[in-house]
Amino acid sequence: MTAPGAQLHPVEVTLHTLLSQGELPSVDNLGGFEVIVEATPALGASPFAGEILSAVLRDASNALVKDVHPWKDLIDCLVRAAISDVALIEMVDALNSCQLPDGTANDVFMAFLQKAVDVSGAITGYARAVALEGAFRLAASDRRMQLRLLDALLGIQISDEPHFLRHAAKIMGIAHSHWRETELVEKLRIFSECEDAAYEASFELGMAGLAAALDEPKRETANAIFLDSLQWFKKAESLKEAAPEAALYGECLTLLTDFDAHKTNIELRARSATIQKSAFELLAWHADENSPTWLGARHIQAACWNDLAGTLASLADSLQQISWWEPRVVIECQVLAAYSAGRTILKRSRDGYLETLLRPRIVSSIAQREGQAYLLKCWLKQNREHEQIPEADAILSGIDRLMAADAEAQRNPTEAATVWAPVAAVLSQARCSKETERRVIEVVSNAYAFSLEGLTTAEIDIFDHCLASVEHHPDYRDGVRGAKLFGTVLLWTTRFLKNRLEITKKDDPSVAYLFEKSDGTLPPESALQDDYFRWISTQSASGEMEPTNLGGGRADVALKTTGERMVIEIKREMDDGSFDSLANHYAGQTTDYQNVSIRLGFLLVLDLTAPKLEGTPHIRSLMQCRTIRRLGESEPRHVVIVKVPGRRYLPSDISKNAHLSGTTAKSPNRQPKRKKVPDLAIQAVSAAASVLPGIADASGGSGEN
Repeated sequence: MTAPGAQLHPVEVTLHTLLSQGELPSVDNLGGFEVIVEATPALGASPFAGEILSAVLRDASNALVKDVHPWKDLIDCLVRAAISDVALIEMVDALNSCQLPDGTANDVFMAFLQKAVDVSGAITGYARAVALEGAFRLAASDRRMQLRLLDALLGIQISDEPHFLRHAAKIMGIAHSHWRETELVEKLRIFSECEDAAYEASFELGMAGLAAALDEPKRETANAIFLDSLQWFKKAESLKEAAPEAALYGECLTLLTDFDAHKTNIELRARSATIQKSAFELLAWHADENSPTWLGARHIQAACWNDLAGTLASLADSLQQISWWEPRVVIECQVLAAYSAGRTILKRSRDGYLETLLRPRIVSSIAQREGQAYLLKCWLKQNREHEQIPEADAILSGIDRLMAADAEAQRNPTEAATVWAPVAAVLSQARCSKETERRVIEVVSNAYAFSLEGLTTAEIDIFDHCLASVEHHPDYRDGVRGAKLFGTVLLWTTRFLKNRLEITKKDDPSVAYLFEKSDGTLPPESALQDDYFRWISTQSASGEMEPTNLGGGRADVALKTTGERMVIEIKREMDDGSFDSLANHYAGQTTDYQNVSIRLGFLLVLDLTAPKLEGTPHIRSLMQCRTIRRLGESEPRHVVIVKVPGRRYLPSDISKNAHLSGTTAKSPNRQPKRKKVPDLAIQAVSAAASVLPGIADASGGSGEN
């Protein structure tokens, strides 16, 4: 702005008068072409420089071809003389909205580029950022300019002015989305370590990874890039108190993996609501006067992702229904839209990785419900001219293949020797005869098949939830032994919980600790420890209870296999049995036992918070996999929290209590609440070395952690 008391140039005075009268300035009514040429050096710092350039550009577009050069030189001089960030913003917008005289674009581009790389301090960092944006806009459709701009971008140092670095990182990301220059990604990685530009660089790396994943034809390669992109968005979100753009994309990517993992419609609805909230916040942020208007395309893209999230959440709900009340709406707006989401919702030109995430669940879910498949076939017959007929045909073809595969599997069940190949591998080391191997495999396969035939859908849902939470973790994804150990403990622990929810004191007196005592005394956590150990010991040859030197504390049960170890920490809780509270108070100690092995563990908690006067909770509400992030670690740790309900009543006692109280049962006396202790071990215990791979047994005290 002109300093207070400074004398305005006559051209500025004239322009101010015209604007205040609502007139559109022209070169003539500003004094003429020659007057403006002479005044150009003096107008460089003027806040009206942008308006003057706009008037020159309007008249230059009407000039004859033979008169182009004088206009071209004037435009170049006005841009080079400008030093005000406000004037430069107006110039960039004006130049972007008009047809420039021949040869002018290259001169103006070089003028902007020279300002952008000027580190002398002659203009502010923000003014340089605006000039860099102007150079990018002009280079959008000119390859020679793109290469010059690319050279300038790659030459920016992290020691540059912070405001300029933030805008430069954003422009690098946008440039990469247009030109796909891999060198820009490497530069952004360097910027991500710079505090001044870490957020912008991390977000743009997430966007670059997302674009690469969506374009990648190979599912495994795309999946790795996709997960890397998700980590960059999460890092960006952690760098700002309010980062709706990073939060939106991070949640969208998580929703895609949740949909692929067959998460429930309730879970998807909750995540979709979070995405909608971030989209609303992003719209509010876009109103910031400092936000470059040309980034609006990014917000349109974000709106498309928000639309996709809402579509998937609605589709997940529809796929759970036996049939559809409005089949045409569901099929066209949900099923087919999601099946070809890349093209129909994200406006991409072709299918890619996104479809490989969404299509399997769509096809398999409809295949399981005859009513849905029938409605899709009817829609196909009635809408032969619809543009998405190929997608509908593809879904029905996929259903037919699934049905044929299921029928074939029922006619020709897989041979035991194939299903139980790991058993055969173990027996081969014992040098048994083929006949002996066959018999042993038959015994083991029949026994396991018999024991697992009773698997409930609730147990299957728990397996699905927990595995979906850890399957992308490198210790699970890349470690066969770690994956096997985690799956084994998950199966055994879930079956333990199911058994203890069903069994009574009459069936097994050893589970009396799970039921309310008449004197109000509460069992120690060693009761659960001993019970769980007895259960787990039936699955393995030996056991190890509370071994020492695990993270400098104590664990309750540890399973070992070929060098890997899984720790099952056991606690009791009398105050707050919510998953949030349990994770807050105990997960730290549980994850500390993961310092030298796989970063996956289990926490069993004996829930003594209140008498279960209204009955025992459902098994689905008693297990949850939590992600724990520790300061200074790039990879999270995972803990499966399992609540074992204590202070239970027999069904008949629940009925009696309800009858006596009328509406609610009066709580019996209980021990006073204990003071919450920190997430550290209280006492050390002795341990003995394990003899065989599996669970090693050692003496352990019955004290309480």
